[in-house]
Amino acid sequence: MKKWRFLLGFGSETGQSKSIAQGMGDIASDQHQICADIFELDEIDKQFKLEDEPVMVIVTSSTGDGEPPSNASKFWRKIRREKNPQFLSHMKYTVLGLGDTNYSNFCNCGRVLDRRFEELGATRFYPSAWADDAVGMDSTIEPWLQGLWPALKETLGKIGNSTEASVSDISDSINQLNLSTENKPTVNRQLSSSNKFKSDEDTITYSSSLTELTTLTLPPKPTHSLAVKLIESAENAYQPSIEGQYHASTLTRRECLTHDAAVKAVMSINLQLSEEEFAFEPGDAVKVVCANNENEVNLLLKRLQWMDKASYQLDISISPDNTKKSAKVPTYIPLMCSLRYALTNCLDIRSSPRKNLLRLFVDCTTDEDEKRRLEELCSKEGSEVYIKYILEEHLSVLDILNHFPSCQPDVPILIEFLPSLMPRFYSICSSPLDDARSIQFVYSLLKFEPKNGRTYERNGVCTNWLNEIDLGTKVQIQTRISQHFRLPLTLDTPVIMIGPGTGVAPFIGFLEHLHLSSKSINGFDVNNLNTWLFYGCRHRQHDFLFEEQIQMYQQINVLKHLFVAASREDNYPYRYVQDQLRANGKDIADLIYHRNAVIYVCGDIKVMVRDVRETIAQILKETFDIQNIEEYMKSLETSRRYLLDIWS
Repeated sequence: MKKWRFLLGFGSETGQSKSIAQGMGDIASDQHQICADIFELDEIDKQFKLEDEPVMVIVTSSTGDGEPPSNASKFWRKIRREKNPQFLSHMKYTVLGLGDTNYSNFCNCGRVLDRRFEELGATRFYPSAWADDAVGMDSTIEPWLQGLWPALKETLGKIGNSTEASVSDISDSINQLNLSTENKPTVNRQLSSSNKFKSDEDTITYSSSLTELTTLTLPPKPTHSLAVKLIESAENAYQPSIEGQYHASTLTRRECLTHDAAVKAVMSINLQLSEEEFAFEPGDAVKVVCANNENEVNLLLKRLQWMDKASYQLDISISPDNTKKSAKVPTYIPLMCSLRYALTNCLDIRSSPRKNLLRLFVDCTTDEDEKRRLEELCSKEGSEVYIKYILEEHLSVLDILNHFPSCQPDVPILIEFLPSLMPRFYSICSSPLDDARSIQFVYSLLKFEPKNGRTYERNGVCTNWLNEIDLGTKVQIQTRISQHFRLPLTLDTPVIMIGPGTGVAPFIGFLEHLHLSSKSINGFDVNNLNTWLFYGCRHRQHDFLFEEQIQMYQQINVLKHLFVAASREDNYPYRYVQDQLRANGKDIADLIYHRNAVIYVCGDIKVMVRDVRETIAQILKETFDIQNIEEYMKSLETSRRYLLDIWS
């Protein structure tokens, strides 16, 4: 019987959607004998045509303020411009959206595509789902995937897109392949008596809530397809394998913006572009290609017992024993490179290992108690433990291997199943009107102590790399253009900027741009600017970022109103930006309600973003007695007058 097929399109900015889509493709082929044709959504009209596709599954994240990822923008525009209401009437589809509920436009790209497909006549064969990173995506993704396969097979069977399959063949295949309680992969293994009474202080290797379970439901064991041949010669010099169009820049300046007494050091970076076609505007972000920390790579190499072979070349290829039809060497890894190079420049060794990798680790583990615990962590029954103790604590693959000493995975497994090392985003804090070939951004130096399951001290991946490279080092970058986090078209529109900590960065670019724009417009009076900045730091004498620049913009009347909060100063009445917003509530409410002000919020999503939104909503409700304040806030968001540039 000819293998069933469907189109699996993904939109991915950081690589997460791509990784999920590729994993789905493997499961479809290995577990269900279905062929998934996997493409970036922007490969439309090159690799696939919607007119020819009877079944499509979309996996997509959103970026910026609910915008499509960079490899889905063409697809997004095509779908939104299509006029024929029956354009997709032949298609069955479903969508898995990835997002974070701390963002106002949660899963906006996926939701818009889902709604648009329906408007164009397509029929949803399985309910679309929205995975929330704020509570753990796996709690949505796992059950969604579990139900997807039987629904997909039933749909493909009804369509009969296999020309060689009879109706009875298809019916038999569905009955054989449908998931049921009986044929889900299960395991029966109990902890040894010595481990049952182990102290529960080690939350990674022990959980009292799971020890008494005699049956665990495991995910399907992934098929691994790579092989490596060791070539005992010195490592060649390799250039990083970078997907997409990146630009070369040079590190020309690095400066600490904080006092020695500051809790967290904040650095400012300047990069000089070597190409004139690099375009950006204030409000855009920059992607920075970085490398993993040398010491962390060495720790992993030692744990894998590869230190003595770390710089030998690996000839990476498809294993002759491979049975996976879609097998290929990851595009972000050179076919000939050393393991040290791959772990340093190509593979994300810091992100928490997904359950499919933990499932493979089970078979690489010799100790029965450790094997059982790994099964618990990757099982359906252990999902809450996996989220709480691995994902939320950001444990790395090295942490997991340190917790399970008898686990010794083969190198080809890590090369195949570790995700690619992705560039990091930083908000640009300079204006192209000053120098179109120079950009500036800031970052905090992050340090993570060895606790809560973390087995070694570590710093932020990209921030540590940026802090260690020498001036003159070449840095590969790419802009992420923001379609909406931009200054208003008219300079006299009131602007309310809210940015604690490094969240002030894009607003420095805004103020510089306003200053230079106002100078270039004949007859424009700078007094017509109406700019408000709410800035938060820990201590005004220790970590007030860009203080001199901000004061200069005040003196020349580019910044009209500045309100500073300081969370660690005793006897200072304004601890957070929300306090300053409340203190100026009537003026803020009037600017928003009567003068069409645009509100910009930039910073960490964990607490600040939600609190700021609630504060502004409360101010508006109390000042103007707005009955349905949530509807009003949503109207500000949809009209692009409440804009976010936030990160997790």
